[in-house]
Amino acid sequence: MGEFEKLITGAAPSIEALIPAGPAAELGRHTARRRPDDFYAGSVAQKALQLFPGLVAERLLGALELAVARLDLTAPAGLVAGLRPLPDGSGFVLVSMNGQSAMATPMTMVNAVHPGAVDLIVEQVRALSPDQSGVTGDEAGIAARRGAAHLAVAVVVSRAVLNALGTPTAADPAAVVGIALGATVELLPDVPLPLAYAQAVLEKRRAEYQGSSWNTTVPVFDHEFVFAEEASLPGTDFTTTGVVTAIDTGFAVRTGLAQGSVAVSVRVTLDEPGEPEIAQWDEVAEASFTAVKGDARLGHSGMPPWPGEFRVRVHAHGRDGDDDESHHLLIWPAPHAEPLVHKKTDRVGHRLRGEPEPPVTLSPEASLRWLPALLGVAATVTVVTGLGVDDVVGAFEENAIAVEIDGGVVVLELDNYVGTRGEVLERLSRGGKAASHFWNVNSDRCLSFARGGGVLFSAEPWEDTDFGDDPEVVAALDGLDFGVWRHKEAKGITAVTRFTGTVLPQDDLTAAVRELFSSRED
Repeated sequence: MGEFEKLITGAAPSIEALIPAGPAAELGRHTARRRPDDFYAGSVAQKALQLFPGLVAERLLGALELAVARLDLTAPAGLVAGLRPLPDGSGFVLVSMNGQSAMATPMTMVNAVHPGAVDLIVEQVRALSPDQSGVTGDEAGIAARRGAAHLAVAVVVSRAVLNALGTPTAADPAAVVGIALGATVELLPDVPLPLAYAQAVLEKRRAEYQGSSWNTTVPVFDHEFVFAEEASLPGTDFTTTGVVTAIDTGFAVRTGLAQGSVAVSVRVTLDEPGEPEIAQWDEVAEASFTAVKGDARLGHSGMPPWPGEFRVRVHAHGRDGDDDESHHLLIWPAPHAEPLVHKKTDRVGHRLRGEPEPPVTLSPEASLRWLPALLGVAATVTVVTGLGVDDVVGAFEENAIAVEIDGGVVVLELDNYVGTRGEVLERLSRGGKAASHFWNVNSDRCLSFARGGGVLFSAEPWEDTDFGDDPEVVAALDGLDFGVWRHKEAKGITAVTRFTGTVLPQDDLTAAVRELFSSRED
């Protein structure tokens, strides 16, 4: 061990003891490498320090500044012999700004007055990097030990080298700490983490895990997608549930889609869920599976980070191709149990289970799903009978689209709701009927019916909404389930057309809406 190394290893423990655990742990976790083509000016230490949280850096400066000022260390003259001070008569421009770190200007001054000093410090810190491979403990403890040990060595090296330069600029404690911290940030990504750190991180994640929920789209191959730790070949047997089955390290879900991607929502909970919610879904089934290691990924999140027995309840919709396909996965820890099927209504599931397929049925609103998709997240559809376009359009704002149809007029409002106003419905219905359905991005809705100058009903449609007993309103709502959230807009529009006895021409309305969009772009 050389003279300088003895000097550093002897002084570092006293500095390490002053470094607070929280900032030390944040430093110890640092693994982000500086881009070689970054645009920051200054020394390598200044550039590296840009990657570290400023408030944490200031806390470390505050913890060390006074002790560094008292630290009487000087590097051997031979170590700094190659450094040349700035020649007499030289000048430079120093730019500073409000709110910058207290370390910024002192570091810049050292870099300008003593060219090469920062590079020498970084070189020596790299050479004297302490061995932390055997450090043990929890994640925070290991990270703090790593950060504090490396920063302490860097501070002592920085102080010793700068003291040897013998100038007030080099003696500034803020420069010493700033250069040391920058050197540590620069070098830590190249230093292997302690051997026990990976297991400590896993134990921390396991202790902190409280469940997770997320939405994603997943790739589908050969009518299935998998949620497992390891890839699985297609061709899984789904005859038991028609929906889901366990595979090695996870489970597979049967889709109606053959190839492509499908929307999936996932909820992982640590508690056993209650009774299945089946109203919104075509098929609901569950099965047990084994996580061998844990942490299987699906999209941007995944399973709990531990092994064990789990249960998954799979909800499927649209597998028969009559609607957009989607799936919901509900997962929780549970002992192994036999598979269960809670709901079975789609043809795919019946076919896979070897059961007679149910007859093909279409929801009442299926033929009008195109219109909400065309209008977007906020719109009002109003249908009026007994009046012409010229009699109707004046009641709306100028950007509304009014189209004459068989038996009446349809008015489309984008991001507006004039057609929901009571006085408007009363006026438009004096010679016949008027009805409207409104929705917006906040899931607010209003379904309204008017006849003979009077409003019969106007409110948000829910499963338990009292729509009154008017026979024509009751007939318009027949078979429309507003308790199911899917396609509520199409259901509302269906009720409007039934009440008014009209048919909405898809081609004409699509052309009118596209013409409006085109004029807005122009």
